[in-house]
Amino acid sequence: MSKNQKRWTKEEDRFLIQHYGAMTLQEMGKHLHRSKESVNKRLTRLNLRASDTALRKKWTLEQDAFLQENIDVMNNREMAHSLGRSPSSIATRIKVLGLTRKTAMRRWTVQEDEYLLRYYGVKSLSHISAKLQRSVQALESRLSRLEVYGAKAHVGHITACELAACLEVDVHTIYKWIHKENLPYKMIIAKTRTFMGIDIQSFWKWAEQNKSCLNFFKIPKNTLIPEPAWVNEQRKLDYVKRPKYEHKKWTAEEDARLWRMFYQEKRNQREIGELLGRSRNSVQRRLERLRKKKLVKLK
Repeated sequence: MSKNQKRWTKEEDRFLIQHYGAMTLQEMGKHLHRSKESVNKRLTRLNLRASDTALRKKWTLEQDAFLQENIDVMNNREMAHSLGRSPSSIATRIKVLGLTRKTAMRRWTVQEDEYLLRYYGVKSLSHISAKLQRSVQALESRLSRLEVYGAKAHVGHITACELAACLEVDVHTIYKWIHKENLPYKMIIAKTRTFMGIDIQSFWKWAEQNKSCLNFFKIPKNTLIPEPAWVNEQRKLDYVKRPKYEHKKWTAEEDARLWRMFYQEKRNQREIGELLGRSRNSVQRRLERLRKKKLVKLK
């Protein structure tokens, strides 16, 4: 190694290992401020390439089969995204395999993009695929190019678990609000699952009409943005009026104390609530849940 040659660092090696196949040599070189030739030689030394002249990963039978199956339904960029290769690599491999498309690839239209963005997260990808006459892989690739990386973020909703964490309550409390107190929600359809999505602005409108359901003092300021102006005043009121641990998730230690105070110390539910900083109804519901758990264990 010459005196002026920059040594490779462990961070640079990790970058090469992580991005090899997903980025071209030029892209990796530009990121690391190194030449394409330098990157190629380092990849060879890391045993990621067969020789100094091998400028691409070796193609597998599975990858060749993928090209044959999708050449008529995906463009080169979409197949490159799915296989972790560059579009130019895909084009070269298509020529090597002698593959041809039956028809010219259909470009995405503004109307198709609008439909995809409107219904992503609302309808399944298979439904959108049938409507637009494009493969699910093509839809996923197009979403990536449009920089849309998740149904939940795209539709601007949070899950019941995320809302529970923000409000510092048990997730079952959120489900109770949904089913019994008419908290607005919509079903969000992601790639692999379906979940309840809650719009933050709709939540605040519901909360203003159902103030008795929440202890606003427990909600950290600006946890759910945008936070209406009336919330801060309600927070001050609840600091004085509401039980300290209302709606807070029960811990194993609290469960043990509750069970001991009720069955061994023979305290009533109101007294236990005062000692634990919870409402009488909260203590009653928790006792019922603990009884059910113990019955299941006995069976």
